Amino acid sequence: MSNSAADPGAFKAHFDQMTAQLVAVERRAKTLAELNRLLSQGRDPLALAQRAVDLVMRATGAYGTYVYLWDSESERLVMRVATTGRVAAHVDRIQLRLGEGITGWSALMRQTVVLHDDIQLDPRYIGFPGIEEEAFRSMVAVPIVVPGGDLLGVFSLYSEQPGAFDAHHVDLATEVGSLLASGLAHAETVRDLRRQSAAARFLMTVPADATSSRQRCADVLAESIRDQVDALLCTIELADRSTMGGYVRPSVAFADQVEKPIVVAARSVRSRADLPALVERLGVKLQKYTTSFGAQFPLGTITCYRGRPFTEADSSLLEALGAQAAALVASLSNPAMTTPLAGRLAMAPGPESAERILRDLGWHPGPTHPVLVRLRSVTYSTPSAFDRLVDALRELCADEDGIVLVPSAPLASLLIRYRPERWKGFEQALRNTVKYLRSESGGGVAVGIGPLANDVRDLAVALDKAEWALGWAELLGDSAPVVHHQDVAHLQLLPKVAMDISEDLRELLSRISEITRYDLRNGTALSATLDAYLASHCSATDTASGLFIHRNTLRQRLGRIEELIGRPVDQLGNWAVAALAARLALAGEAELTNGELPDPDGRA
Repeated sequence: MSNSAADPGAFKAHFDQMTAQLVAVERRAKTLAELNRLLSQGRDPLALAQRAVDLVMRATGAYGTYVYLWDSESERLVMRVATTGRVAAHVDRIQLRLGEGITGWSALMRQTVVLHDDIQLDPRYIGFPGIEEEAFRSMVAVPIVVPGGDLLGVFSLYSEQPGAFDAHHVDLATEVGSLLASGLAHAETVRDLRRQSAAARFLMTVPADATSSRQRCADVLAESIRDQVDALLCTIELADRSTMGGYVRPSVAFADQVEKPIVVAARSVRSRADLPALVERLGVKLQKYTTSFGAQFPLGTITCYRGRPFTEADSSLLEALGAQAAALVASLSNPAMTTPLAGRLAMAPGPESAERILRDLGWHPGPTHPVLVRLRSVTYSTPSAFDRLVDALRELCADEDGIVLVPSAPLASLLIRYRPERWKGFEQALRNTVKYLRSESGGGVAVGIGPLANDVRDLAVALDKAEWALGWAELLGDSAPVVHHQDVAHLQLLPKVAMDISEDLRELLSRISEITRYDLRNGTALSATLDAYLASHCSATDTASGLFIHRNTLRQRLGRIEELIGRPVDQLGNWAVAALAARLALAGEAELTNGELPDPDGRA
């Protein structure tokens, strides 16, 4: 019989040692199995590192477990993950150079460091205020290195007890370091692939209305590129070329964390000279990267700002995005890109294609009012006039759901989801916006509202009717800048009737214009008298009563009218045409009275 079998105490000690080893092996197996499972799921590297910290702390009994990751831009080891407690508050704040401290030495030499006691006495030791490292007695630092030798970080364990980490613990930390290296390298590869995929699919992800105008295109590109490179600010300046799109102000896109007053201030940016002051308002030291885009000739420049430096990968990404931005901007020279919404639907090969166009623009099937807003050509020639109109319409639509805005200078098409309880309020807000725009543009804005449409076929017809109403709004000018189709639908055949009676109407208007000139020179009301007389079917009694004059006064006026037109009133011909001519003459007199015309005494 062996000595250990004869000595119960030695046997128990050996049994306890074997039990402890089995427990350690089991914990190690469970820890590695859990991390392998998370790694296979493609977890975020920081989430994987946090889980590794928690698992290893429980498996080893460590007081503190930390993960430092190598930041190639700052060339520092940055504490990115820590156990909960006072050290967790210093995550992302503690940074080490290679070789600095025990952790930095482990990274520099790519070697595992095990200290069993008095780690503060090690010549490589560096303390950090607020962490209270003097309480630690033992530690393990394992470099996180990929098979090729590239350093990714350091995995470290600390304990308040001396000799807290044995060979099993060191092996566990080493294997966890290897798993983290694999996870981080995999995450970097995935991140690069995603960035390349995002760059390749860049044009597929921009909104459908990005090609509605050069200004909208630049605004969309700035926001999308800013998001791709995680910049605090991105600006795009298009080359100032003479195109149909007119002048385009610099586009500015901010990250969400930028304060609202700065974002609001960006709305006043109109030229490159305004940008430096805007960047200065951010109040932080920013890295800047600028690149031009356009293969054969520069179409513009992209400038991004952020707190950390731009890497070579960022540079490659911005060049790829710039190439696609150039393709999108160049495509706007194609007239098809500025076709109004009604034209796009008319060119669609079928209802399915038309519906797809509408859905891409954000439209959802349901009762819809089409609204067309147009700038007069003279007004549109003013730089940025159409941009101001589009900005005002976007602001109008900001608080409403289900509205699609399609700019195609000088026309803007809106599709308004019809809600009976909100329609009147929206229509009033639209009228207020038009009033503001007319004051800004000198009266060059008109609006046509089409009838309610329930599906794509109805919508195409409703857009045509909105165009009819818009035509009337442009004719009526200040008196009715917003016209519903329902208010002019009954006049649809009026142009044909007007053409039929055109010759007779022209001859009568030529005669009656003498009455208008007489009224303007003498301050009389013969045009109004003739209009009332014909409207009452030449009834002297009804006319005198309606005008509140004596019949003798009416006879005198009619006598003067007959002298001016050279024939009796009852011989003017077709009564309906004569009445229309009188009404037109009266309306024309009212318009002329508002101008600079001679007074009744003939003075200018």
